[in-house]
Amino acid sequence: MIKKYSDEIILILLILIISPILIELNLFENIYKFTRDYEKYSVDEFFLVFISILIASSLYALKKLKDLKKIRKELIAVNEIDSLTKLKNRNAFLNVDDREYNYVVLLNVIDFGVFNKYLGFKKADKLLVMISNELNSIVKENLEVNLYRIYGDEFAFYCNENDIEHSIKRIKLLFEKKSFLLDKNEFTIHLNFAYSDKTPKYLTALSALRYARNSIHKSIYLYTENIDMKSDSLEMLTTLENGFKDKRVIPVYQAIYDNKNKLTYKYEALVRIKEKGTLLSPYLFIDVAKKFKLYHKITRNIFEHTFNDFKDLTDEFSINLSYIDVINQHTNEFIFKMLESHPNVANRLTIEFLETENIMDYEFLIQFTNQLRKYGTKVALDDFGSGYSNWNNILKLKPDYLKIDGSLIQNLVNNQNNINIIKLIVEFSKINGIKTVAEFVDNEKLAQLIIDLGIDYSQGYLYAQPKEKHLIWGN
Repeated sequence: MIKKYSDEIILILLILIISPILIELNLFENIYKFTRDYEKYSVDEFFLVFISILIASSLYALKKLKDLKKIRKELIAVNEIDSLTKLKNRNAFLNVDDREYNYVVLLNVIDFGVFNKYLGFKKADKLLVMISNELNSIVKENLEVNLYRIYGDEFAFYCNENDIEHSIKRIKLLFEKKSFLLDKNEFTIHLNFAYSDKTPKYLTALSALRYARNSIHKSIYLYTENIDMKSDSLEMLTTLENGFKDKRVIPVYQAIYDNKNKLTYKYEALVRIKEKGTLLSPYLFIDVAKKFKLYHKITRNIFEHTFNDFKDLTDEFSINLSYIDVINQHTNEFIFKMLESHPNVANRLTIEFLETENIMDYEFLIQFTNQLRKYGTKVALDDFGSGYSNWNNILKLKPDYLKIDGSLIQNLVNNQNNINIIKLIVEFSKINGIKTVAEFVDNEKLAQLIIDLGIDYSQGYLYAQPKEKHLIWGN
């Protein structure tokens, strides 16, 4: 009760304190000189009390004004400041006129839900604060813009950079070099990025971020108009299910060339759906497969088809495998049954691990790769250089091949930064007895530069497009 009326009590106390002080100081005598129309005996004490009330009321009003300003500031903070990270929030972000900026960039922490389960929500929140502080520092230092927390593990910023993709890659690289220590546990955090210059920028970037979340190949996406047409539809689900039913979910094979002897070294198996005379890329259906729990079925299907195709061949080949395949018990058991029952195929197989930035338990993966090697199966890490930072873990895995990320290769010519990165990768690989593969090689100038840099193998449309088995080896 006292707290509720504290301001009114203060006002009464001010009046009681100020009134006797004014009387004691004979303030009326000074005022009376300017107010000769009044008689002293009739207004003296009354007028002093009136002045006391006026002064006290003024002080009270000033305090109230200060309180109102404080409340307004607190309301703005509640409305536009994220209570956990102290960054500006989604409301503040949406209040910005995006027409003043060329791009909206959204990003999220890959698989942050795993940290919630592993650490518990309170400790995961502590980790998220550490992440936001580091990320905010890097964004401000490199782009001089505000970072916003949209919700959960999703953040955003506006920017006017000309080479936005280069800026994003730099931020991603700088951030993913860091490690975060919490309760004596060290964590390396990886990010998805999406950006858009298409109106409405936030919604289009959000669409691209959704795509990045579901991708098993890339973690940086630019919104394009056909992204909304891809994947997430009942029509594509029907296409995928019918593909399984009619045995039209098939592998195609792309040659990998040896840069030293200029011959085909091996083939990579890539999944496609045969649909009305065309081959549908996984880019169109892989997120639908994940959403509707069909992803592992694709993996098992490709293993069966590919082993059947190569049982009568002598060529080496590779199959892609993601971390979610490795930790899935049924898929894991299925793979080793295939290796056990096809020893003459298993010893020509290379497993290419996708999404290496999403690997949470390296000890488990090391055990898995050690089991693979018992059958003569080799190991490759795909998309190397796309933000993957923990080279010590690479040494623990002891891969036979590193496939250099396509974004580094495609932008290689006349890009000294990429050239320097690849030189480091090649040097690191040679020292550790690891072979290197360049993907997305599509022209002679790029091919020659790759050879000059000492990369062992090349893959891309310059050499061969992915083809069905009968188009390479006949029936």
